[in-house]
Amino acid sequence: MLLPALAKAKAKAKQTSCLNNFRQIGIATIMYTDSYKCYPGCLWLNANFYYVWPVRLFSQMGTNRSVFYCPAANLNSSWDLNANNSLGAVDPSGANDPMGISKNTRFSIGYNDWGVKDPGLPQLGLGGDVNIVGEIKDSIVKSPVNMIMLADSKPDGSFDGNMDPKTPTEWPSNRHNRRTNLMLCDGHAESPKRKDVIDPNNYAWRVRWNNDNDPHTEINWTVNPLQEAILDP
Repeated sequence: MLLPALAKAKAKAKQTSCLNNFRQIGIATIMYTDSYKCYPGCLWLNANFYYVWPVRLFSQMGTNRSVFYCPAANLNSSWDLNANNSLGAVDPSGANDPMGISKNTRFSIGYNDWGVKDPGLPQLGLGGDVNIVGEIKDSIVKSPVNMIMLADSKPDGSFDGNMDPKTPTEWPSNRHNRRTNLMLCDGHAESPKRKDVIDPNNYAWRVRWNNDNDPHTEINWTVNPLQEAILDP
């Protein structure tokens, strides 16, 4: 009887630690937007992708890379060369960054880049391919307290750090007992049920993917309940 209770308590502690990490990243986000008047954007589009948002927010945090990791995820997805041998990417200058995050890197946090729209269309998220479409100014985000910026991702060897409610591979992970931890643009963190976050019929959540705080009902998708029920890494 003790083992299930201990396992549940341990999982809850990891969820709380993950939320606290998001809150610290939230402080860095506020500092970043105060300085640059824009959000950091998702990635620099090159052959293997170079995710810029962790590097740009890390610049506001000194040396604490450990907060860019969900403790409920496998340790090999942490931002630590001793634990994660998938790190390393070519940065925007063309140089190799041994701590860089590419599309082949295991990483436990993803970024809301396009919102509910697809790449190539006007952005509803917080900035996709920044060397092509640019960053999103902070003034564009209508309701920062209601706008998803970061979420648990699925570092299962096929990392896709672009969060999207329409695409199963880009859904936030539900590893916290079917909940996903999120960080909103104002820096606060939440832990809703993942099924609500990606539900096309849940307008309260649809608006939170988009910088104009509109559900954009002209965009449609469906969610397979069997697929959503699978517990992600």
